[in-house]
Amino acid sequence: MKQNMKKWVSETIAAPKKKAIPVLSFPSIQLLGITVNELIADSKTQADGMLAVANRCPAGAAVSMMDLSVEAEAFGCPIEVLDDEIPRVTGHIVQSAEDAESLQIPTVGTERTGVYIDAIRMVAEQLEDRPVFAGTIGPFSLVGRLMDMSQAMLACRRDPNLITCLLEKSTTFLIDYISAYKAAGANGVVIAEPAAGLLSPRMIKKFSC
Repeated sequence: MKQNMKKWVSETIAAPKKKAIPVLSFPSIQLLGITVNELIADSKTQADGMLAVANRCPAGAAVSMMDLSVEAEAFGCPIEVLDDEIPRVTGHIVQSAEDAESLQIPTVGTERTGVYIDAIRMVAEQLEDRPVFAGTIGPFSLVGRLMDMSQAMLACRRDPNLITCLLEKSTTFLIDYISAYKAAGANGVVIAEPAAGLLSPRMIKKFSC
């Protein structure tokens, strides 16, 4: 459903009682009686999960899957998926400046990104009482999955050009990915950038903000 988001923001700020916007994507497996593996592999199942949560919770908005392995998998990182655990990245594909330079920016739709976009499209067509937000990883957190978080932290000081190269490629992909969500009907996006919390304020400004 199309929403006037500027109006929604102003009304949300002015409302004396605020509605929470919880991220309840993976808990939807209990409502649907399915596994995590089934949830992340099928767009209709994801849409059904979002709608089931919306019917159960009078939240301020519906938030899509917050799966921080999706974008790294699109770049080529291997992931592990269990029936009752959030998917996790199990291997890293960048170890040097040469790896960073040769890294190809994936096309939106690669691996599971297309599944997640289609899920948003389905929910946006059906949910009429609240905005629908997509979910993505932030650029620095994506870099940490591409090259290992500890190595990324060290490289911020020792090889900032490597980090900058990866950030440029990560950000280019994320802009395309978010634009595809917008075209699918998303009213906004929730960007998760947890790895930035490991940086100093100065480095957060340089490498994340």
